[in-house]
Amino acid sequence: MSYNLLYFKYKKSENINKSHYPIVLIRGLGRSMSFWLSFEAELLKYSDIILIDLLGTGGSQNKTGRFTIKKFAEDVLYTLKYCQVFHFHLAGISLGGMVALEMAKLMDKQEWKELKLHSNCIMSSSSGDMGHKRIFFIPLLFLIISFFTSILKGFPSHKLFSKFLVSNKTLENNTDIVKQWDEIWQKEGFSHLSFILQIFAAANYKSKLKNRKINTPFLFLVSKEDKLVPWLNSVLLWEKIPQAELRIFRNLGHDLTTDDPECISKIIYDFMKRNEI
Repeated sequence: MSYNLLYFKYKKSENINKSHYPIVLIRGLGRSMSFWLSFEAELLKYSDIILIDLLGTGGSQNKTGRFTIKKFAEDVLYTLKYCQVFHFHLAGISLGGMVALEMAKLMDKQEWKELKLHSNCIMSSSSGDMGHKRIFFIPLLFLIISFFTSILKGFPSHKLFSKFLVSNKTLENNTDIVKQWDEIWQKEGFSHLSFILQIFAAANYKSKLKNRKINTPFLFLVSKEDKLVPWLNSVLLWEKIPQAELRIFRNLGHDLTTDDPECISKIIYDFMKRNEI
């Protein structure tokens, strides 16, 4: 099997009561670890964190990236094994949530037996075999327009589709958020091909959870005001995993960690702390 060693950062918390094991954070479509913004600092109050860039984003530069969620998941597991991170928690958002879910399914494979996933938090995610719409049409259209008009510019602007990512309150209180996001893509580079392949991977992802035994504790987080991915997708995934937990928010957007980093980091920490057996 061919795996890629991904770009990562291991950041240590100064909290003496921090969780025993680090939390591995996986971002969504086309987004690197830089897009965690203030959520990173909030979560560091409670735990060590490992930030990982999926292939084709941020520090894991690659012109093509990956074309299946399973391949993304295997790269993350390979990177953790290479770095001898044998015990960890996971938190993934959107496409990153799909990767985190797939990682949990792979944990029983012989190749990853020495790794121990203690808990898994999936935020604002979806799967193609749930029988429900995966993404709203209008934000998808705006995303496509931004993508194709950016080919000469070098990277898309978030201006057209920012309102589908975060709440109106966030856009009103942080008027520089679109500029911040755009500057990250401008600084780190943006691969149009790897972005397309990530869309392909997400669109074709099927969790195949029916009759699948997963022992990892799961927490699903989603907002009813998610304007990008219908919130019922998270509910349907939650229903497929016995004893999984679900938290449904109001007044937050798709990117929960940007809308309310303090609240989301505390919820994730409390859940993971309960599952450090």
